Amino acid sequence: MGKKYIILAVSLVLIFSFFYYKNQKLGNNIIKLSEEKIIEDILNSKLKYDAKIKVKVYSNKNENEYNLKIKEDGKNNFLEVTGKKDVSGLLIENKNGNLVIKNSKLKLEKLYENYREFTDNSLFLSTFVEEYEKAKEKEIIEENGEIVVKIELKNYNKYIKYKELYLDKKTGKPVKLLVKDSSKQEKLSIKYINIEIS
Repeated sequence: MGKKYIILAVSLVLIFSFFYYKNQKLGNNIIKLSEEKIIEDILNSKLKYDAKIKVKVYSNKNENEYNLKIKEDGKNNFLEVTGKKDVSGLLIENKNGNLVIKNSKLKLEKLYENYREFTDNSLFLSTFVEEYEKAKEKEIIEENGEIVVKIELKNYNKYIKYKELYLDKKTGKPVKLLVKDSSKQEKLSIKYINIEIS
């Protein structure tokens, strides 16, 4: 009689554990999978998008704000300064490895062949994607309805050591990107006013 109770008790514990574990795992995976899908979509190395952004650049003495249009299609990058600033009308394009700088106001154009440095620019999401893949430290948290992807750069200078990409949890689109120095002070803030991802 005692063996029957032990076998019954062990069976009940196993059945309970199986269903509890299955339901617990399923519940956690729904949240985790949706976050992973959002992050995977954005951190896809073949990211293609058009965006209007507002950029704030912080220095020791002041801050400057710029409105930009940015386009990336996986191979080529395009940046245009818009708004009423002195630098508006400036167009920078990296096409097939060549850098073209144009100023529509002054009707100037300069071509640099085999120019790589422009693509390693913190204004572009593709740069964040590359840095995320190589990052020394990575952290993904949820904060105020946004998913925050934080990285510490592997190869950094004192002005650019940390980056934080904020993604809207509902749409999966970038909201803002912060670039911080070695003392975690903001050096660059990018706010995505409008972004269309294809």
